[in-house]
Amino acid sequence: LAALVHHGNVVQTLDVVVEGDELFLVLEYVHGESLERLLTRCRELGTRPPPRVVTAILVGALRGLHAAHDARGEDGQPLELVHRDLSPHNVIVDVNGVARVADFGVARARGRLQGTTDGQLKGKLAYLSPEQVHGEASRRSDLFTAGVVLWEGLAGRQLFQGANEAALLSQVLLCRVPTLASVGVESPSLQAVLDRTLQRDPESRFATAAELADALEACGVATASEVAAWVKQLVGDTLEARQQLVQALATLELGVPPSKPAAAQKPEPRGGAWMGLLAVALVVAGWWYLSPSPPEGGERVGVRGDAGFDAGIDAGVDAGSDAGIDTASTPSKPTRPVLEKKPPPKPSCNPPYVIDAQGVKRYKVECL
Repeated sequence: LAALVHHGNVVQTLDVVVEGDELFLVLEYVHGESLERLLTRCRELGTRPPPRVVTAILVGALRGLHAAHDARGEDGQPLELVHRDLSPHNVIVDVNGVARVADFGVARARGRLQGTTDGQLKGKLAYLSPEQVHGEASRRSDLFTAGVVLWEGLAGRQLFQGANEAALLSQVLLCRVPTLASVGVESPSLQAVLDRTLQRDPESRFATAAELADALEACGVATASEVAAWVKQLVGDTLEARQQLVQALATLELGVPPSKPAAAQKPEPRGGAWMGLLAVALVVAGWWYLSPSPPEGGERVGVRGDAGFDAGIDAGVDAGSDAGIDTASTPSKPTRPVLEKKPPPKPSCNPPYVIDAQGVKRYKVECL
């Protein structure tokens, strides 16, 4: 279902892979950072993001949500897709200042093959709408959650808090939202938008994500370049290091599977690079051992362009001697055993890779 949503403010689902009883989603790589990490960085620095920047990010996310809400299936009928898990973790802001919605993993849609178990909550508790606590969800539920994210971005702290899950759900149900002025943000226009967005009754909220996005734009938003500059200021060094890692993986480590989640990440062997260096070292060592020795105090007998040297490289020591390498001037030394040269087996490079037991494509070193 998520693969049917195509929009510039949605992280694109490129492929869906089924292996046994497991399902893998191949997502577009977005060079940027999550809004959650950006807000955390602001708290670490003791600052707050400019309200115009936060508003611009939410406008982009809402445009992506609207595209998902209006998505249609192959039969042309509305999918009635609801994200149900919008949070700062699932809003990615790229280096160009464009916000994108990610992770439709718990989305609900018309005709889903797998339904929600009775009594099971979907999404992060602090970002649920009141009706989701009772197992109900609609596109207006996503708008409530977007309002929570907007409030937290402006206020610099989490809106609904509790010592345990029961206390947290109680805060969500009560839906008591402090004003922006009480947290040091003076913006009557944004306050008016939040008052309507964070209503307990879904029917009292904005009707669509596009309508809410238009209302926020009327309050004043930062340009994409301003958002990009803010992102670079906060996490520019991190993004630069990540870009270098991506380039290294793309050019040197073709056989290494994708990185594991941070919580379970283990150092991956640098197999492709080391195998390549080992192959080069073996070739150089073999050439040095089989090539004629240099005379004492002088240069090597054969040099590039000398017939004996070139022939020796192609055909081995015997062929080099026959081609006219002058060995009379070299001092006597123990005779090396003559190694019979056998033509190396030709590698099968069609295709130049194999698929291992885990389904990972690994390129053959001899075909690189």
